[in-house]
Amino acid sequence: MTALAAVAAAVATILLAAGTFETDRIHFSGLHRVSYDEAYEAAGIRPGDFMGTLDTGGAERSLESLPWVADARVRRRWPATVDVDVVERAPAAVALAAPSSWVLLDIEGRILTSPLTVVPELPRLSGIAAAPEPGAFLASDANALLAALSAAQGQPEFEVAALWRDRRGDLRARVRQQPGDLVLEVALGDESAIGAKTAAIAAVIGEMTASDAILDVSVPHLPVLRPSG
Repeated sequence: MTALAAVAAAVATILLAAGTFETDRIHFSGLHRVSYDEAYEAAGIRPGDFMGTLDTGGAERSLESLPWVADARVRRRWPATVDVDVVERAPAAVALAAPSSWVLLDIEGRILTSPLTVVPELPRLSGIAAAPEPGAFLASDANALLAALSAAQGQPEFEVAALWRDRRGDLRARVRQQPGDLVLEVALGDESAIGAKTAAIAAVIGEMTASDAILDVSVPHLPVLRPSG
């Protein structure tokens, strides 16, 4: 131990013994889906803890292990307050954990919930490995579906109702014209050029008036309509 470290340790010991700079208040912000009790338990900081030896990094990592937490920052506010700022994840889709059992996930594929009793109106991902436990991520076979969903979020001309892999492993989608009620099935083909394929959907769907065909954008610069079935 260096002389400076020894002095710091001695000062910390004196302050601790004197009851000085003990944590008096723990302030949480950004909690919506995560309850105060969950965040308090995960942070592991308690009134009376010595401010100088708080493991703020460990508290942040523990908070970020909660399924809904994307980012956490734990800061000392001397003399006796700890500020915990939490950024929560946004639900983006649902995926199957088991037949007819849907769970909520974010755009990175992190599972946010246990199976839902009421399934929200969000894009449904299927044809991929079953969703794991809350806090884990979808398997890699979902990466292309998540990329397509992310790319579609930047296209105001349509919204995604469902994304799946067919029996050959190719990507398919069901999209809804915006504004409008037209629902259209789309064949996206393989995992390449996802951004160009979603742009092709946006370029074509506004001109369509019927949905009795499949829009094939597997070659994005040559979108074609082909019979369904």
